[in-house]
Amino acid sequence: MYLLDSDYIIYFLQGKKEFVSVVKNLPGTLYISVVSVGEIMEGLQGERHKKKLEVFKIFLKTVTVLSVDQNIAFKFATVRRDLRVTGKLIGDLDSLIAATCLINNLTLVTNNKKHFSRIKTLKVL
Repeated sequence: MYLLDSDYIIYFLQGKKEFVSVVKNLPGTLYISVVSVGEIMEGLQGERHKKKLEVFKIFLKTVTVLSVDQNIAFKFATVRRDLRVTGKLIGDLDSLIAATCLINNLTLVTNNKKHFSRIKTLKVL
């Protein structure tokens, strides 16, 4: 089972062939974090993005959106602490996305493998 990172969703929605191909060929239910919904919605504000916003809303009907709950918050704290100790922090939103994957035993589909590979227990595609 797979969770799509924000960057992957953006490239998919832009119609970039390699990303569309990967997403369409992933087996089973696809998941995204509510954090990614917020990140993408931020970029789609304003009249000039009206069409893209509608496409994104349609896309959201094809995936399962996972909320941040207490278990994910606790895992986030552990992930962030471990990264801080090694001096390899990543952004808080990315840490929340990673924690969501870890709690739900999902593989993260991202174009930022180098960034997320800092989290040793995270499965990344």
